[in-house]
Amino acid sequence: MVVKIADPLLMREINKYHVLETIRCHGQISRVEISERTLLSGTTVSAITGALIDEGLIHAIHTQVGAETQRGRPRVLLGLVPDAAYVMGIKIAESMTTLALVDFRGELVASSQLPIRMARQPADVITDIIEDALNDCLDKSGIDRRRIKGIGIGVPGLVDARSGKSHSSPVFGERDIPIAAMLEDRTGLPVKIEKPANLLALAESWFGYAQSEKSFAVVALDQTASLGLWVESDLHRGASSLGPTFGHVKVGGVGRVCDCGQVDCLNAYFSHSAMRRDAAAALGETFAATPLARTDIVAALAEGCDAGLAGARELIEEQGARLGMAVSHVVNLINPEKIIVALESARYSALVAPALKAAVEANSFRAHFAATQLIFHTLDEQLWARGAAALMLRDVYSAPWTSAYQEEKK
Repeated sequence: MVVKIADPLLMREINKYHVLETIRCHGQISRVEISERTLLSGTTVSAITGALIDEGLIHAIHTQVGAETQRGRPRVLLGLVPDAAYVMGIKIAESMTTLALVDFRGELVASSQLPIRMARQPADVITDIIEDALNDCLDKSGIDRRRIKGIGIGVPGLVDARSGKSHSSPVFGERDIPIAAMLEDRTGLPVKIEKPANLLALAESWFGYAQSEKSFAVVALDQTASLGLWVESDLHRGASSLGPTFGHVKVGGVGRVCDCGQVDCLNAYFSHSAMRRDAAAALGETFAATPLARTDIVAALAEGCDAGLAGARELIEEQGARLGMAVSHVVNLINPEKIIVALESARYSALVAPALKAAVEANSFRAHFAATQLIFHTLDEQLWARGAAALMLRDVYSAPWTSAYQEEKK
């Protein structure tokens, strides 16, 4: 059945979702402020918030706002009920898998990490490990499993969020893995997957540097270079639904072949494998064979630079120039309000920033560069996982009205 936008039931339920999202964004907020921010009438807001209170999703908080109101009625603010629902966020990586359990407000309740090397494991083994870790995290939290409404998962590589498949990933030894369906079968819960850069974009929108921004981008290094685009207050995935393939933006160079078969892609210069190869050539095989370089090449390069290792600074500056050239394409084509460069090593971030900024400025249209703010953010695995939780929590917010709408239309 085709639903027209003029359908009053659909409009009512969409408005209900926007009211719920407005309350989440502002913590505690009055009905009058909700009306101002959503442009809904006071009568509509009162009806919607009354229904949300009845459903146990929000509650009223009575508070005095100042001395002048002491003899009057207390001000009524509305807030989300934290334990109305819970979701699990999972970030899968080659050597570390992180889980985060969050409540209805998106606040962290419990977390755990698995320092297990996942790379090239069969999909069945990986789902076994994730299921065991999820059960362990829930047992430690004391949360009733029946209150978990879904799981969001970040998987590096080429991911189709619509089908729930991982088409190719440095984690899985196989291609075209229906990882979402496999975990749904194991857990009995709805599962959504996304590429890590999109999870970071969600995390920055909910918890970080881009709250309430309509357009921004997140550049991340998670084995390979990746980009999450937030356009018109939502993730941008494009016609293919796969999202930007930032690692395959052309950045010039010496014709180096990328894993995709083309030449001079960003990933041919700015990825963990490329960094290890370049470090071995510039700094020696002994450096590349150190435990830190094998497990965290970004941190190893920063440490080598601080130790005065010949060639380390030059290599980092070259990496910054390549990444900056790629970022300039985002400035010129999208011109978002902010571009957040999210790296896991604070020291490497500080060392790479000057060359990166210089390359962005040199290759960007001047007016666009002036209008886009560059932000460097040191991230951790928990932020990735909270982004995965936010991915599913957005569906949970819409689920009450979506299900009600579908039931009424039957």
